[in-house]
Amino acid sequence: MALITKKKIVILGGGFGGIKAAFFLCKKIKKLGLEEKYEVILIDKNSFHTYTPILYEIAATSEEIADQSQLKEIATFDLKSVFSGYRITVLQDLVKELDLAGGDIHLEKNGVFKFDYLMLAIGSEINYFGIAGLKENSLSLKSFHDALEIRNAVWDKVKNNNSKKEIKIVIGGGGSTGVEVAGEMRSWICEPGEKSPECPASVTIVEAYPSLLFGFDQKIIKAVTRRLKAIGVKLLLNEAIEKAEPGKIILKSGRLLDYDILIWTGGVKTASLMGTLPLKKETKGRVEVAGEMECLPQSPDLKLYGKIYGLGDAICLYNPKTGRPMPMVAEAAIEQAGVAAFNIIEDIKFNEGLSKKIRNKKYVPREYSYVITAGGKYAAVKIGPLVFWGFSGWILKVMVELYYLIRRLLPPGKAIRVWLKGLRIFMRNDGLG
Repeated sequence: MALITKKKIVILGGGFGGIKAAFFLCKKIKKLGLEEKYEVILIDKNSFHTYTPILYEIAATSEEIADQSQLKEIATFDLKSVFSGYRITVLQDLVKELDLAGGDIHLEKNGVFKFDYLMLAIGSEINYFGIAGLKENSLSLKSFHDALEIRNAVWDKVKNNNSKKEIKIVIGGGGSTGVEVAGEMRSWICEPGEKSPECPASVTIVEAYPSLLFGFDQKIIKAVTRRLKAIGVKLLLNEAIEKAEPGKIILKSGRLLDYDILIWTGGVKTASLMGTLPLKKETKGRVEVAGEMECLPQSPDLKLYGKIYGLGDAICLYNPKTGRPMPMVAEAAIEQAGVAAFNIIEDIKFNEGLSKKIRNKKYVPREYSYVITAGGKYAAVKIGPLVFWGFSGWILKVMVELYYLIRRLLPPGKAIRVWLKGLRIFMRNDGLG
């Protein structure tokens, strides 16, 4: 009896969107009775999923409060354990090459195999915007390792500051990540609002736009700006970094700014791999998709193998109402993953004779709610037209984290245990903020 070669649905990336897609596809394939004909394969360079929204807290947690293993337990989740009980193959590997015309995926460790459906969910990488010396002289915050590197660098400076000289922490970029890092860093090292010379460090945000959080709701911007100033964060607005050297940055205005630690949070870009693919791209070089989340060939005469979908930070999708690209936020990636996975299942049902017509879904862009913390137990929140801030905002933030763990990642019991452990660590780290 001849062996049946299963058709492969390959997901590149184990982030928010990749995990959502894998679960959806696996459940639907099982329900359709097609587990012996189709397999879901998720490939990521790491063996774990990182819950990126808490990395800024990891970067500002004392070693006395939590060691590396404790922090890793609340911020990273083994992918094979996440998918335990599901027929999903997880491969920890690096993609060397994607042959979209031939349908071949070239992996560093697992060789070459063909895909029938491909989902590009590979996320983004740090964008240094060609600023001389910036990559070499700054720390970034994109991974769990990055967060630990920042924590260790700051803590080493504080512990070994025998001269009692002020430690200067400069953060390049006043977007949501920069704001959260600055607020948490200041609350960690100093008591909120402390003005005395006993505080061993200063925290300064350098932002090229005339305000923090450019493009966010004005009420949010005002609330967060007030909060950061109140806890002692310095703001340099309308100032862009032109060059970074060891111990100092040169601003476009000509001003020099000394630093002991430089943290870059000024932007991300689509992963480099996407730029090498023969897919339709928008003017800035990002792969463009339409509402069905399907990628199109770069030119009409190019025939792609199988069906290829993109989502999240890996692609560019325009909001037809605003004409602007959709923001790189987790909830957008999760919704897009659901649409792409649904359309793959529709195509499978049609090809297997289980339906007479393909009923594709379209992703409908919308304005997403968001939470931005600004040091200690303070957060600014926008939900639809509602805007509020303070301790109540922080309460909502921790509830959102619990919701994600339960609904997206872990069994309820384990999710609650992980959530409570993280809550205890961070509350001990900076008190009531």
